[in-house]
Amino acid sequence: MTPMNRVPTTPGLALAGDAILSWQHRYGAETSCLARLRGTRDPHSPDRMRLTVVLSELSGHPRGHYVLSDIAGAATTAVRQLVPGSVDPAAITWLVHHGPFSTPDPSGPETLTRVELDWSIDRYRTPGWDSTVLLDPGQTQALSDELHLQPVDEVLAALPWDLPQPRRALAKDTARP
Repeated sequence: MTPMNRVPTTPGLALAGDAILSWQHRYGAETSCLARLRGTRDPHSPDRMRLTVVLSELSGHPRGHYVLSDIAGAATTAVRQLVPGSVDPAAITWLVHHGPFSTPDPSGPETLTRVELDWSIDRYRTPGWDSTVLLDPGQTQALSDELHLQPVDEVLAALPWDLPQPRRALAKDTARP
């Protein structure tokens, strides 16, 4: 895990930070994503924080080792490594972010997928697909604006981290003559 990069102070946010989150994927390989935490004070309980965690899928992982295919593992690791202890893991809103940064292949507009996760003692349980909701591009843009999410490429450029090479770069290196 890379130390969290603090984002500029933003009105309405009590916590805003970006980091590379690495974890052992349930299919075996270590994988990573961009984790962005955005927190506001709970208006009903000022000593508690309402937290949204956005996990941005990055290209360069083995096929099948995606954030959504191990969202419980990624989220559990994020809680252990990044989330303040004052935050109730059962109350976190989880979003998975996809876009051109997620694949070397042409992609459509950026999307956010909301995932409902159940916290069970010390970890999240793997959700069923009925626990996911793909937001449309308009909802994605509105929520990205509300959370003050900077473009992924800008955030990655500011982090002191060597990221996995995208598959397209690996494919060029191993292409047959």
